[in-house]
Amino acid sequence: MEFVDVSYRYKGEPEDALLGFSLKLLPGTAVALLGSNGSGKSTVLGLGAGWLHASSGRVACSGPVAFLPQTERLAFSFTCLEYVSFGRAPHLPYLAVPSSADRDKARAALAEVGMGARSERRITALSGGELQLVRIARALAQEAAYVLLDEPSDMLDPAHVATIGAAIRRLADAGAGVLFSTHDIAFALACADATAMMRSGRLLKVGPTAATLTCESLGELYGTPFGLMSLPVPLHGIVAGLPARPGI
Repeated sequence: MEFVDVSYRYKGEPEDALLGFSLKLLPGTAVALLGSNGSGKSTVLGLGAGWLHASSGRVACSGPVAFLPQTERLAFSFTCLEYVSFGRAPHLPYLAVPSSADRDKARAALAEVGMGARSERRITALSGGELQLVRIARALAQEAAYVLLDEPSDMLDPAHVATIGAAIRRLADAGAGVLFSTHDIAFALACADATAMMRSGRLLKVGPTAATLTCESLGELYGTPFGLMSLPVPLHGIVAGLPARPGI
């Protein structure tokens, strides 16, 4: 997936939400998008998913895309399994219903995010964090070449943040390209091979995550001083049985 000099302006707005944005997402890599609220991260993901169309420039993609939007409305009280099974729709013939094999993949996705025991629970009865996990499971069930996640760690407790981080690494290690936005610096350090910093709709900096997320660059990005201090963080790689990522 490649964004080439992409600009986008929302209808009725006087200024571009995204301006001259260029970024390449390679298969087998995970890239984090960091930036303050309103910096254009969700716009980038919406363009990559095809939900939005560039005002100028182009977005090219070599395979199917799974997309986790930041928010969505729930019109019906589906079970978790039914809801995640919707992720299998791209693999089904027109008007076909999910097969037992598709439901097995949906169950596996629920189990991967720690929601396997709640497969028959109604999504309207879930907490915000539980619903976030189910929504991520739906994206995983699609088995897409590219996975775009808008703040996947939002509302999650530390253990489930580690679970989702491990899932992102498994996706990338299996050959998918993963692009996700986050405000969680530790999460980006744990999961992302590279980080793209955004400010006011522009790409400020992109590079290897550990080398990019320095106190100096973060201070420039957010306009506030950053310092180093020791804090407990979930050990994403250890939880997943994988080697810890650099920077943890």
